[in-house]
Amino acid sequence: MKQKNNLALLTHKNRYCPADLTKQGIFSNRLVGIEMSDPVGRIMEANSFFLNFVGYDENDLKWLTVDHLCHPDDKERELDLRQQLFNGGLDHITFRKRYVNKSGKTVWGETSLNAIYDEAGNCNALIATVVDATKYRREELLQKGQSRVLDLLYRNSSLDEVCNAIVRSIEEVEQGLLCSILQLDETTGTLHKLAAPSLPDFYNDAIEGMKIGDGVGSCGTAAFYGRRVVVSDIFNHPYWIKAKRLIERTNLRSCWSQPIFSNDGRVLGTFAIYYTEPREPGPFELDLIRSAADLTALAMSYKGAISVLEKNNQRKNEAISTAAHELRTPITSIMGYAELLRHTNGYEIPNTVKSDEFIDIIMERSEMLSRIVSDLFDISKIENGCSLDLVIKPERIHVTLEKVINHFKNCVKSHSFHLKEDKELPEILPYDEGRIIQALDNLLSNAVKYSPAGEVIELTAVASSDQLRLSVTDFGIGMETFQIGKIFDKFYRANSSSQETQGLGIGMSIVKEIIEAHRGRISVESAPGKGTTVTLNIPIRQLDHHV
Repeated sequence: MKQKNNLALLTHKNRYCPADLTKQGIFSNRLVGIEMSDPVGRIMEANSFFLNFVGYDENDLKWLTVDHLCHPDDKERELDLRQQLFNGGLDHITFRKRYVNKSGKTVWGETSLNAIYDEAGNCNALIATVVDATKYRREELLQKGQSRVLDLLYRNSSLDEVCNAIVRSIEEVEQGLLCSILQLDETTGTLHKLAAPSLPDFYNDAIEGMKIGDGVGSCGTAAFYGRRVVVSDIFNHPYWIKAKRLIERTNLRSCWSQPIFSNDGRVLGTFAIYYTEPREPGPFELDLIRSAADLTALAMSYKGAISVLEKNNQRKNEAISTAAHELRTPITSIMGYAELLRHTNGYEIPNTVKSDEFIDIIMERSEMLSRIVSDLFDISKIENGCSLDLVIKPERIHVTLEKVINHFKNCVKSHSFHLKEDKELPEILPYDEGRIIQALDNLLSNAVKYSPAGEVIELTAVASSDQLRLSVTDFGIGMETFQIGKIFDKFYRANSSSQETQGLGIGMSIVKEIIEAHRGRISVESAPGKGTTVTLNIPIRQLDHHV
């Protein structure tokens, strides 16, 4: 309490000499920093709190000056305020000040400067009380940086721009640190620069596309193991041996790297902090790099989600356009042949054979329309989170397969269709016949689209004691590995550039839903130029129990 009262005296225009303040125990205060300086800025006395704050000891007071501790950008303001106090224009003032500590780092203080007067009323010294505000200032800068990043995300700025803003905001928090954000390409296992504005260009170029692995620098190792890697002395660490010549061209001496994780735990990349001196991270630095990685993960995940939504929206737009085309084609045929049957525009009444042919075509086109509408209805239900309705009951599997294969033999004359059935195939199995026919129709239609005319398309049925396996095989253009991974995505078409392979891009996703509704699974094998096999595995015992 006594210390508080003594400090309160400094806010009044009282006559004290420096010696009087020392006698009153002002400098024994341990709650705030206190320093006293003369008119030329020499620090005459300081308490232990202040010395710890700026990183010096009592021996340094012999030469320490206010100017030496002041941040270069604040020196002009500091000089002006001191002159006003010594000239009598002010008796005290409070402001936030940047100090430069012994290690050259910036620390922040809430500083109150008070004039000390002699018996003649002249200001002969200034005494400063300082509260360490570094933590609060860092938090302010972090919040400011986060707000800037969120604003950029709101305005749909590019990921590069957002990441550069993250790096800049972190670099503002602590003087001397240099940051980088690298993105991991999961396909190739390589790292690629998203942001590193303060690192040398030649260094960024040298590590571009770096393959992750054990001992591949701080970032390559962090991404490989999915854990933070701290290298406090680059020149003396085995992770950096291969990059020693590169590092010798820079002033980088320590590097800490934090993996950036997605919500599902995948490594998206790394956030790294470099220093130009060997250095171990303290609690603040560890929190800082973790927070920076989390903010970057948010930005990367958000931009990734936006990209997926934009692609899906584009696919939907393309699907709508394609649906209009797909619907118009059979409608045009139906209308044309219906006109012929009505004997319009001077046509003679068709004979019975011709009429039957026209009716067959109209029925075929009508079935096509029905299938398109049914698929659109199903995909709408799936998009709205509804499951497909199933009516599972005992059915004759041979009869079902014959229905499907005969339909294609009659309607699609450009290809040959073969049905292969296992001799041990049970006569009756539980499933939803309508849905299984729908799934096989989609698979066989795809096989027709993606294989040249004249090719054979096979439908194979094999059963074991607990599983029915249905496969559709074509010997067409096949698919690349990356295409196989996307064919179950809604509105994705493996070869959308070809006018001969038009479609809505929803068939495979519907097939997948149908089979999963049967508690089964779907698999795809394909190779470019060799064709594709899609296999439906349906568990029999589980469906028996369902029935």
